Amino acid sequence: MAAQTSDSAASRTPHPVEALLDTNPAGALALLEELDPGAAPAGQRLLWRGRALHATGDLPGALQSLQAAAETLDAQAHPSALAEALLLLGRIQLARGDLDGAHAALRRAHDLAAQGLPDQQATALNQLAAVSHHRGEAAQALKYLHQALEIRVQRGDVTGQVHCLTNIGTQESWLGQYKEALEHLNQAYGLARTLPDDPALVAPILNNLAQVHHMNGDHRLAYEVMGAAYQATAAGHNPQHKAISALNLGAFALEVSELEAARQHLDLALEHSRALGFRMGELNALDSLGILYERTGAAQAAQDAFGAALALALEIGLVQGQVEARLHLGRLHLRAGRLDEAEAHLAEAERLAVQAELPKEHGDAAEALMEVYEGRGDPARALAYAHTLRGLERQRFDSERERQTRQLAILFEVERAHQETRLYQMRTTLAQEAREAAERQVEERTAELARAQHEVVTRLAMAAEYRDDTTGDHTRRVGRAAARIAQALGWPPAQASMLGIAARLHDVGKIGIPDRILLKKGHLTPAEYRQMQQHTLIGGRILSGGQSALLRLAEEIARTHHERWDGSGYPLGLRGEAIPLTGRIVAVADVFDALTQSRPYKAAWTTQQALQEIQAQAGRQFDPTIVAAALQVLPDAAPGQDHALPLPEEDVAPILGVFEQLLAERTAGDPALYDVEPDAD
Repeated sequence: MAAQTSDSAASRTPHPVEALLDTNPAGALALLEELDPGAAPAGQRLLWRGRALHATGDLPGALQSLQAAAETLDAQAHPSALAEALLLLGRIQLARGDLDGAHAALRRAHDLAAQGLPDQQATALNQLAAVSHHRGEAAQALKYLHQALEIRVQRGDVTGQVHCLTNIGTQESWLGQYKEALEHLNQAYGLARTLPDDPALVAPILNNLAQVHHMNGDHRLAYEVMGAAYQATAAGHNPQHKAISALNLGAFALEVSELEAARQHLDLALEHSRALGFRMGELNALDSLGILYERTGAAQAAQDAFGAALALALEIGLVQGQVEARLHLGRLHLRAGRLDEAEAHLAEAERLAVQAELPKEHGDAAEALMEVYEGRGDPARALAYAHTLRGLERQRFDSERERQTRQLAILFEVERAHQETRLYQMRTTLAQEAREAAERQVEERTAELARAQHEVVTRLAMAAEYRDDTTGDHTRRVGRAAARIAQALGWPPAQASMLGIAARLHDVGKIGIPDRILLKKGHLTPAEYRQMQQHTLIGGRILSGGQSALLRLAEEIARTHHERWDGSGYPLGLRGEAIPLTGRIVAVADVFDALTQSRPYKAAWTTQQALQEIQAQAGRQFDPTIVAAALQVLPDAAPGQDHALPLPEEDVAPILGVFEQLLAERTAGDPALYDVEPDAD
């Protein structure tokens, strides 16, 4: 029989008991006996006990404990632990020949695991494939295994992939697809070699490679490969795998007429299987021993072995086992001339084969019954079975053709599902790459927009400054001073930097002030002063409607940087904290720079003189808190020193021309923008 591999349950943080389960199951059992009942939930303790008993080879005890664990965990609503218990329960029921019970447990485990436990889901699919394998449903088993392999690949679980590929190779060999089987088994072996040395992982691969060579008719090679598998299994700790390897090695030795070796290994397999309660292994060992005894002329021993196999198949309800045992017994009695006994066994084998839809075994029974009736001199019944045999052969041919067609259809669907999965993964990858590229492009465009905004602000400030300060240094110094004051107040660097840039537009409204007023060297008349004050409103209107935070900030500064703490400022006469903080900061920075720079109407003050004036105006013109912060940072701004960030030299004349044209277009329909009181003269 082929070795069906299994996956381990989903890993969890190990408890002291659980830590011993794989390395010292007997120790785990002893620790469980000493464990305080309150130290772990009842369902978990039963699960650990079932795992430990299974590891020590006590399948009946493990079965009982796991059934109790499943009931308890179901009542306690622990889906992950329940799925783990059901997986091992199904595996044990499979080993004991209870295919229906195994299928029910594994199907439920799969449904639980499908709710977010992918490792356990793959394990359930792997074990469901084993059930289908023993039912003779190789195509369904292959479908389950491809689903399990897909999950293992997605999870990056190399060990799980090895198990799935090994079992896929097994099923393909049963379908006669020996080339594909060898490819998958070799792929599994290659993956296993990339992992730490583990005989329990390598042995099933070699075991199944031997099966493929056996089914392909190369029995000598199968026997040699199985010998290597047996050695690998002997180095492991799984008693059930040891029993399977001994059984297969004995069966292959029988095929190549190594009869003494076959007897030794089959006896060992029978001993191990009985000790474990491994009914499927015991049944197969008895069947192979019966063939061995028959071949060596020990007819009675063969009859006893086949009889024991029949009794066991009846006990566990395995129909195919009953059919094969009765066929062996019927042929044995037929060759001995005991026609009545032969007829009884063969007729029952035929009935069961028809009932279970086993056409090959039905044909074997019909052929043997034809010989029985020929021996009895009953040509009519012998002819009837000859016709039955011919019909079965035609039916078998048609069924085989239909089966192969159906299997090709299944393989096509599986391959199409794989292709769709790969296409989906490719589309997902491309979409992710496109999103990342789009995000990078957005970041680049955002940075470009920020640079463009800063450039517009710089050039706009230079265009305004060009009217009364051809160097443009005033806006730079005010921006830098405002940023330094903001940082002294605790603003984050990025926010302070944005304030420094926006502050450069505080006097952009001067573009709308006539040169005769803006550049006048003497004192302004009251009317001229009122017209000069309009630059705050002009600047606010120019900057209004901006969508960016930078332009909204600049608009706020342009409107409010001439308001005064005591309410005597312009244009709105705001008082105290009603003045936006940005306007209060820029007011101090603007006055400080104006005092320390020469103008057509005054000489430059020293830094100390300017600071004394700033301090004197605290609580009157300026916010006292901002004055205190300014006094910490402005002493470093010596007259004539540019503490602003360096900017490239630019020819502002072309920019000014373009900007003034745009300004004229914007203000053409709004005379109020320049509407001021007439001169008092």
